[in-house]
Amino acid sequence: MDNVELYHYSNKVQKRDAFRCLEEFGKKIKWRNFDKVLDIGCGDGGVTTGILKKFIPDNFKHLVGCDISHRMVEFANRHYGDERTSFMVMDIEGQIPRDLRGAFDHTFSFYTLHWIVDQEAAFTNIYELLGPDGDCLLVFLGNTPLFDVFRILSRRPKWRPYLKDVERFVSPYHDSQDPEKEIRRMMAKIGFKNIDVQCKEMCFVYKTMDDVKKAVSAVNPFRMSAELEEEFLEDYIHIVRDMRLIDQVNNNVDEAVNIRNNYTLLVAFGTK
Repeated sequence: MDNVELYHYSNKVQKRDAFRCLEEFGKKIKWRNFDKVLDIGCGDGGVTTGILKKFIPDNFKHLVGCDISHRMVEFANRHYGDERTSFMVMDIEGQIPRDLRGAFDHTFSFYTLHWIVDQEAAFTNIYELLGPDGDCLLVFLGNTPLFDVFRILSRRPKWRPYLKDVERFVSPYHDSQDPEKEIRRMMAKIGFKNIDVQCKEMCFVYKTMDDVKKAVSAVNPFRMSAELEEEFLEDYIHIVRDMRLIDQVNNNVDEAVNIRNNYTLLVAFGTK
Protein backbone atom coordinates (compact mmCIF):
# COMPACT_ATOMS: atom_id res chain seq x y z
CA MET A 1 0.00 0.00 0.00
CA ASP A 2 3.02 2.26 -0.50
CA ASN A 3 2.52 2.74 -4.25
CA VAL A 4 1.50 6.39 -3.98
CA GLU A 5 1.03 7.09 -7.67
CA LEU A 6 -1.14 4.00 -8.20
CA TYR A 7 -3.27 4.78 -5.15
CA HIS A 8 -3.61 8.39 -6.31
CA TYR A 9 -5.29 7.29 -9.54
CA SER A 10 -7.13 4.18 -8.32
CA ASN A 11 -9.09 5.27 -5.25
CA LYS A 12 -12.37 6.18 -6.95
CA VAL A 13 -14.45 4.21 -4.44
CA GLN A 14 -12.81 5.91 -1.47
CA LYS A 15 -13.39 9.36 -2.95
CA ARG A 16 -17.00 8.68 -3.86
CA ASP A 17 -17.88 7.27 -0.45
CA ALA A 18 -16.05 10.02 1.46
CA PHE A 19 -18.06 12.64 -0.43
CA ARG A 20 -21.38 10.85 0.08
CA CYS A 21 -20.81 10.34 3.79
CA LEU A 22 -19.78 13.94 4.33
CA GLU A 23 -22.90 15.08 2.48
CA GLU A 24 -25.14 12.83 4.58
CA PHE A 25 -23.50 13.07 8.00
CA GLY A 26 -21.62 16.37 7.77
CA LYS A 27 -24.54 18.22 9.36
CA LYS A 28 -23.70 16.51 12.64
CA ILE A 29 -20.36 18.33 12.81
CA LYS A 30 -20.49 21.37 15.10
CA TRP A 31 -18.15 23.80 13.37
CA ARG A 32 -16.68 26.68 15.34
CA ASN A 33 -14.23 29.47 14.63
CA PHE A 34 -10.59 28.57 13.98
CA ASP A 35 -11.09 24.83 14.18
CA LYS A 36 -8.23 22.34 14.12
CA VAL A 37 -9.09 19.32 11.97
CA LEU A 38 -7.39 15.91 11.69
CA ASP A 39 -7.81 13.38 8.87
CA ILE A 40 -6.62 9.94 10.00
CA GLY A 41 -5.23 7.69 7.29
CA CYS A 42 -4.94 10.51 4.77
CA GLY A 43 -3.04 8.44 2.20
CA ASP A 44 -1.83 10.62 -0.66
CA GLY A 45 -3.80 13.63 0.65
CA GLY A 46 -6.26 13.67 -2.23
CA VAL A 47 -9.37 13.02 -0.15
CA THR A 48 -8.15 15.34 2.63
CA THR A 49 -7.77 18.35 0.36
CA GLY A 50 -10.00 17.50 -2.58
CA ILE A 51 -13.07 16.41 -0.64
CA LEU A 52 -12.90 16.93 3.13
CA LYS A 53 -11.47 20.45 2.85
CA LYS A 54 -14.49 21.53 0.80
CA PHE A 55 -16.77 20.76 3.75
CA ILE A 56 -14.67 22.72 6.27
CA PRO A 57 -15.56 26.40 6.85
CA ASP A 58 -13.00 28.84 5.41
CA ASN A 59 -12.04 30.17 8.83
CA PHE A 60 -10.45 26.90 10.02
CA LYS A 61 -7.08 27.21 11.74
CA HIS A 62 -5.25 24.08 10.65
CA LEU A 63 -5.99 20.90 8.70
CA VAL A 64 -3.65 18.00 9.46
CA GLY A 65 -3.52 14.68 7.66
CA CYS A 66 -1.76 11.70 9.20
CA ASP A 67 -0.80 8.32 7.80
CA ILE A 68 1.43 5.41 8.79
CA SER A 69 3.17 5.52 5.38
CA HIS A 70 6.15 7.86 5.09
CA ARG A 71 5.86 7.83 1.29
CA MET A 72 2.21 8.84 1.37
CA VAL A 73 2.95 11.69 3.78
CA GLU A 74 5.86 12.96 1.68
CA PHE A 75 3.67 12.92 -1.44
CA ALA A 76 0.82 14.71 0.36
CA ASN A 77 3.07 17.46 1.76
CA ARG A 78 4.72 17.97 -1.60
CA HIS A 79 1.47 18.21 -3.58
CA TYR A 80 -1.07 19.57 -1.11
CA GLY A 81 0.72 21.18 1.83
CA ASP A 82 0.34 24.91 2.47
CA GLU A 83 0.37 27.38 5.36
CA ARG A 84 -2.79 25.87 6.90
CA THR A 85 -2.57 22.29 5.62
CA SER A 86 0.12 19.79 6.57
CA PHE A 87 0.68 16.05 6.79
CA MET A 88 2.52 13.92 9.33
CA VAL A 89 3.41 10.30 10.01
CA MET A 90 1.39 8.72 12.82
CA ASP A 91 0.13 5.23 13.65
CA ILE A 92 -3.38 5.61 15.07
CA GLU A 93 -3.10 2.15 16.63
CA GLY A 94 0.15 3.03 18.42
CA GLN A 95 1.40 5.69 20.81
CA ILE A 96 0.19 9.16 19.85
CA PRO A 97 2.40 12.21 20.49
CA ARG A 98 1.70 13.83 23.86
CA ASP A 99 1.40 17.31 22.34
CA LEU A 100 -1.46 16.14 20.09
CA ARG A 101 -3.69 14.93 22.91
CA GLY A 102 -6.75 17.15 23.02
CA ALA A 103 -5.41 19.21 20.12
CA PHE A 104 -8.24 18.79 17.59
CA ASP A 105 -11.82 19.99 17.36
CA HIS A 106 -12.76 17.41 14.73
CA THR A 107 -11.29 14.12 13.55
CA PHE A 108 -12.22 12.31 10.36
CA SER A 109 -11.13 9.04 8.83
CA PHE A 110 -12.04 7.51 5.49
CA TYR A 111 -11.25 3.90 4.52
CA THR A 112 -8.56 3.35 7.16
CA LEU A 113 -9.91 1.85 10.38
CA HIS A 114 -10.76 -1.53 8.83
CA TRP A 115 -7.00 -2.16 8.57
CA ILE A 116 -6.63 -1.80 12.35
CA VAL A 117 -6.52 -4.98 14.45
CA ASP A 118 -6.79 -3.31 17.87
CA GLN A 119 -9.97 -1.33 17.33
CA GLU A 120 -10.26 -0.21 20.94
CA ALA A 121 -6.73 1.22 20.88
CA ALA A 122 -7.46 3.19 17.70
CA PHE A 123 -10.81 4.54 18.93
CA THR A 124 -9.28 5.42 22.29
CA ASN A 125 -6.54 7.38 20.52
CA ILE A 126 -9.16 9.19 18.45
CA TYR A 127 -10.96 10.11 21.66
CA GLU A 128 -7.71 11.35 23.23
CA LEU A 129 -6.89 13.47 20.17
CA LEU A 130 -10.14 15.40 20.55
CA GLY A 131 -10.50 18.46 22.73
CA PRO A 132 -13.57 19.09 24.93
CA ASP A 133 -16.83 18.79 22.93
CA GLY A 134 -14.83 17.67 19.90
CA ASP A 135 -16.43 15.26 17.43
CA CYS A 136 -15.40 12.54 15.00
CA LEU A 137 -16.80 11.10 11.78
CA LEU A 138 -15.26 7.76 10.83
CA VAL A 139 -15.94 5.77 7.64
CA PHE A 140 -14.57 2.27 7.14
CA LEU A 141 -15.33 -1.10 5.57
CA GLY A 142 -17.38 -3.84 7.14
CA ASN A 143 -17.97 -6.78 4.80
CA THR A 144 -16.51 -6.85 1.29
CA PRO A 145 -15.58 -9.53 -1.30
CA LEU A 146 -11.99 -8.21 -1.22
CA PHE A 147 -11.41 -9.93 2.12
CA ASP A 148 -13.10 -13.16 1.00
CA VAL A 149 -10.79 -13.37 -2.02
CA PHE A 150 -7.74 -12.73 0.17
CA ARG A 151 -8.80 -15.63 2.41
CA ILE A 152 -9.33 -17.97 -0.55
CA LEU A 153 -5.91 -17.12 -1.98
CA SER A 154 -4.26 -17.61 1.41
CA ARG A 155 -5.34 -21.26 1.39
CA ARG A 156 -3.56 -21.98 -1.88
CA PRO A 157 0.00 -23.38 -1.55
CA LYS A 158 1.35 -20.86 -4.04
CA TRP A 159 0.19 -17.84 -2.04
CA ARG A 160 0.17 -19.20 1.51
CA PRO A 161 3.72 -17.95 2.31
CA TYR A 162 2.80 -14.42 1.24
CA LEU A 163 -0.63 -14.31 2.88
CA LYS A 164 0.15 -16.15 6.11
CA ASP A 165 -0.99 -13.08 8.09
CA VAL A 166 -4.16 -12.65 6.03
CA GLU A 167 -6.43 -12.16 9.06
CA ARG A 168 -4.32 -9.13 9.99
CA PHE A 169 -5.70 -7.49 6.86
CA VAL A 170 -9.36 -8.48 7.11
CA SER A 171 -11.78 -5.98 8.63
CA PRO A 172 -12.60 -6.87 12.27
CA TYR A 173 -16.25 -6.45 11.25
CA HIS A 174 -16.16 -8.58 8.09
CA ASP A 175 -17.83 -11.55 9.82
CA SER A 176 -19.81 -9.58 12.39
CA GLN A 177 -23.56 -10.17 12.60
CA ASP A 178 -24.14 -6.80 14.29
CA PRO A 179 -21.19 -4.44 13.73
CA GLU A 180 -23.26 -1.39 14.70
CA LYS A 181 -23.84 -2.80 18.17
CA GLU A 182 -20.18 -3.77 18.58
CA ILE A 183 -18.94 -0.31 17.66
CA ARG A 184 -21.53 1.55 19.73
CA ARG A 185 -20.65 -0.53 22.78
CA MET A 186 -16.92 0.08 22.31
CA MET A 187 -17.33 3.82 21.78
CA ALA A 188 -19.54 4.14 24.87
CA LYS A 189 -16.97 2.22 26.93
CA ILE A 190 -14.25 4.64 25.82
CA GLY A 191 -16.37 7.66 26.77
CA PHE A 192 -17.87 8.94 23.52
CA LYS A 193 -21.25 10.65 23.69
CA ASN A 194 -23.99 11.25 21.08
CA ILE A 195 -22.94 8.04 19.36
CA ASP A 196 -24.45 7.22 15.98
CA VAL A 197 -23.27 4.14 14.07
CA GLN A 198 -24.79 3.04 10.78
CA CYS A 199 -24.05 0.10 8.51
CA LYS A 200 -24.79 1.03 4.91
CA GLU A 201 -25.22 -1.34 1.96
CA MET A 202 -23.08 -0.09 -0.92
CA CYS A 203 -22.19 -1.10 -4.47
CA PHE A 204 -19.48 -0.01 -6.88
CA VAL A 205 -19.26 -1.32 -10.44
CA TYR A 206 -15.91 -1.59 -12.21
CA LYS A 207 -16.02 -1.39 -15.99
CA THR A 208 -12.78 -3.17 -16.93
CA MET A 209 -10.63 -5.94 -15.51
CA ASP A 210 -7.73 -3.52 -15.50
CA ASP A 211 -9.66 -1.18 -13.20
CA VAL A 212 -10.18 -4.02 -10.74
CA LYS A 213 -6.51 -5.01 -10.83
CA LYS A 214 -5.36 -1.44 -10.21
CA ALA A 215 -7.83 -0.95 -7.37
CA VAL A 216 -6.69 -4.18 -5.67
CA SER A 217 -3.02 -3.48 -6.30
CA ALA A 218 -3.35 0.00 -4.79
CA VAL A 219 -4.41 -1.46 -1.43
CA ASN A 220 -2.61 -4.83 -1.60
CA PRO A 221 -1.00 -5.20 1.86
CA PHE A 222 1.04 -8.30 0.99
CA ARG A 223 4.68 -7.89 0.03
CA MET A 224 5.72 -9.51 -3.24
CA SER A 225 7.64 -8.65 -6.41
CA ALA A 226 5.92 -6.77 -9.23
CA GLU A 227 6.11 -9.84 -11.46
CA LEU A 228 4.59 -12.07 -8.80
CA GLU A 229 1.90 -9.52 -8.03
CA GLU A 230 0.73 -9.69 -11.63
CA GLU A 231 0.18 -13.44 -11.20
CA PHE A 232 -1.53 -12.73 -7.89
CA LEU A 233 -3.93 -10.31 -9.59
CA GLU A 234 -4.70 -12.82 -12.35
CA ASP A 235 -5.62 -15.41 -9.73
CA TYR A 236 -7.67 -12.74 -7.96
CA ILE A 237 -9.68 -12.17 -11.15
CA HIS A 238 -10.24 -15.91 -11.59
CA ILE A 239 -11.77 -16.09 -8.11
CA VAL A 240 -13.95 -13.07 -8.85
CA ARG A 241 -15.27 -14.98 -11.86
CA ASP A 242 -15.91 -18.07 -9.75
CA MET A 243 -17.81 -15.94 -7.22
CA ARG A 244 -20.05 -14.77 -10.08
CA LEU A 245 -19.36 -11.11 -9.44
CA ILE A 246 -19.14 -10.38 -13.16
CA ASP A 247 -22.49 -9.48 -14.67
CA GLN A 248 -21.46 -9.60 -18.29
CA VAL A 249 -18.27 -10.11 -20.21
CA ASN A 250 -17.50 -9.43 -23.84
CA ASN A 251 -15.38 -11.83 -25.88
CA ASN A 252 -12.32 -9.71 -25.18
CA VAL A 253 -11.75 -9.79 -21.41
CA ASP A 254 -9.94 -6.45 -21.57
CA GLU A 255 -13.05 -4.75 -22.90
CA ALA A 256 -16.06 -3.52 -20.96
CA VAL A 257 -17.39 -5.66 -18.14
CA ASN A 258 -19.60 -5.13 -15.14
CA ILE A 259 -17.84 -6.31 -12.01
CA ARG A 260 -20.00 -5.77 -8.95
CA ASN A 261 -18.46 -4.93 -5.62
CA ASN A 262 -21.27 -5.20 -3.06
CA TYR A 263 -20.03 -4.25 0.38
CA THR A 264 -21.03 -2.70 3.68
CA LEU A 265 -19.72 0.64 4.83
CA LEU A 266 -19.64 1.54 8.52
CA VAL A 267 -20.13 5.18 9.52
CA ALA A 268 -19.48 6.12 13.15
CA PHE A 269 -20.04 9.51 14.76
CA GLY A 270 -19.37 10.52 18.34
CA THR A 271 -18.47 13.50 20.53
CA LYS A 272 -16.18 13.89 23.50
